[in-house]
Amino acid sequence: MRLIRGVWNRIGNAAGMLCVFGALVSCNQQDMAIKETLRQAGDNRGELEYVLEYYKDNADKLACARFLIANMPAHYSYAGNAIDSYYAIAKQVFADTVLTPEQQRDSLLAVTDRSFADLPNHTVPDARIITADFLIRNIDAAYRQWKECPWAIQATFDEFCEYLLPYKAVELQSLDAWRDTLQNRFMDGVHNMEPDDEQYGTAMGVADIVRGEVQNKMQRNGLYTRSGLPLLRADLLPVQTFGNIPDYALVGALALRSAGVPTALYETPVGARDVAATRWFAILDDRGQLQTTEWDVSSGIGWEFFPYERGPKVFQMTYAMDARRLEYKKNAKYQYTFELARKDVTDKYFLTANLELPVEGPIRRQLKDRYVYIASAVRDSVDWCIVDFGRMHHGKACFDNMGREVMYRGFGYDGHGLIPITDPFILHKDCSVEYIDCDSVSAPRYDYWRNDPV
Repeated sequence: MRLIRGVWNRIGNAAGMLCVFGALVSCNQQDMAIKETLRQAGDNRGELEYVLEYYKDNADKLACARFLIANMPAHYSYAGNAIDSYYAIAKQVFADTVLTPEQQRDSLLAVTDRSFADLPNHTVPDARIITADFLIRNIDAAYRQWKECPWAIQATFDEFCEYLLPYKAVELQSLDAWRDTLQNRFMDGVHNMEPDDEQYGTAMGVADIVRGEVQNKMQRNGLYTRSGLPLLRADLLPVQTFGNIPDYALVGALALRSAGVPTALYETPVGARDVAATRWFAILDDRGQLQTTEWDVSSGIGWEFFPYERGPKVFQMTYAMDARRLEYKKNAKYQYTFELARKDVTDKYFLTANLELPVEGPIRRQLKDRYVYIASAVRDSVDWCIVDFGRMHHGKACFDNMGREVMYRGFGYDGHGLIPITDPFILHKDCSVEYIDCDSVSAPRYDYWRNDPV
């Protein structure tokens, strides 16, 4: 027995040492990431250093600040003041009650095309413009909700960092007091909850109230595929009378976070068939489980997510940088515009398979990079939408976690641009791969395996 106990103790000590080693490695990686952010911040470095100094005697909030700063290189905003001019015009348009929602949409679309079409090409890293005061207010508000709201305390620290702490949910979102603005607009029902209600103080109960209030107060007038620049300022988000599924899903997610409900946001690069969402959200319920919507605020929380649908990829929109994507950005010779803060969760929504696609020797010899790309066929179009990247390995293009029942094609970089490296193919439900003649791709009989454009 003593021998067994001795062996067990040595195993336990070794496991403990591995945990400590892992923690040290993680800490060192975060230290390096923070140094990179401070370098990227340039003249704004002092603002970030002030935040770290401000929380030096509060270990929990210092950990929050370190998380936000370490992952800040993944996030960016509009550069300059042009966006403020656009938002000022948008505010005037919404104040004109004579205009119908369609006329408001068309007015802003015309303004975008005329004066602001190039604005998305002018961005700046958040690290260069964010202020210490903004970051501290955000950390304090989110941390207070986590510790004091009965519907948030079930979140672990890592879940809190992703679902409640971030100062923004999407790129180009204004760095403003969105928590206060959306609380003031969508918290009436929460403030009036009856203490004897069985859902009182629960994440699902609060989320249902907030979601319903957002849906009722936003005057949602249909869905549109294009509406000028997205409205990403807190005072404009709730008053837009037009939009698309991503717009309404974003408002819902931000409203829930402003109420202290841990909320995750998801997206797919192409729509699955005719009706499935391109962006949706999920909340962390009182059992620590994610409860999803089908799409935006018009669908209930906890509903089953389109059990009859399929798609190529689903990504969680995170704040933390994805290590795989960060490696790609550092090493790929061709730089596709993949967001760094995305986590692949396709297998939580669809049947998936890993692919190893043979690439012919003459084509392989044209490639200038070991990174390769996989694209999904788009309905009513000759175009292909890049949905992910992979690596060449032993003469094969390898891609992980791909949704089944979808039509794909592989691409690679030849030094000038992306070229096809495989014929189009269908990844069937049983994981079999059926290659298709290029001339037959648009045939009606293959329409089932194509996806809708976002």
